[in-house]
Amino acid sequence: MKNLTPAELAVVSAVDRDHIAADLQALVRIPSVTGDETAVQSEAALRMADAGLEVAQVNADPAELAGDPEFPGIEVPRTVLPVVAGRVGSGGGRRVIIAGHVDVVAPGDPDQWTEEPFGGEIRDGLLYGRGSCDMKGGVVAGLAALRAIVATETELDGEAELVTVPSEEDGGAGMLAAIRAGHVADMAVITEPTRLAIVTAQAGAITFELTVTGRNAHAAYRREGISALEKFRLIHDALLDNEQQRN
Repeated sequence: MKNLTPAELAVVSAVDRDHIAADLQALVRIPSVTGDETAVQSEAALRMADAGLEVAQVNADPAELAGDPEFPGIEVPRTVLPVVAGRVGSGGGRRVIIAGHVDVVAPGDPDQWTEEPFGGEIRDGLLYGRGSCDMKGGVVAGLAALRAIVATETELDGEAELVTVPSEEDGGAGMLAAIRAGHVADMAVITEPTRLAIVTAQAGAITFELTVTGRNAHAAYRREGISALEKFRLIHDALLDNEQQRN
């Protein structure tokens, strides 16, 4: 790694651990299960503004977005896709986006938790709560970086933007909404938890619906019917073969 410049050292030194803990607790304590991200996005916008970022909010209409040829589909019924962005920089030069999702999967059986799923309790230096790792921690890390840039009055040659999106856990429509709203850049850092490994490629996914038809028959005349499951098995084998070829 190259030696840091004085300006870079100043930004690193200005990262505020107390702010990180407070920001993360606040976000984790809002139960933003996929499909219900409006409240947590409002909190994210407030904290971006508090950090001195120029904040923009978009409430995309999923019905309109569904007509986009790149629309990945959604699994959870919703009426809005709330996107929040906080920017710092001159507006010229290159732009980098730091991106993360604020939705989380449901907490499941509460008896399996040692802490409240949305309690955000800190014990022995660890914060407990649904989404604290995947990926509100990453969102807050991005916010901490931009907050430090603002606090040190560091002038960027370009601009940096923190973008928080909904609907990652059910396909990624939130990120598409952000892109269509103009939140694009020359490069992006996705702060998913990777144990700090830098990952430069992603497998992606293909999402589709498939209908396989059959024909009903009484069990006594089973061979006069057509089993949709048996037909689907051929398709399933072909999909597995396709996956292996792609990989």
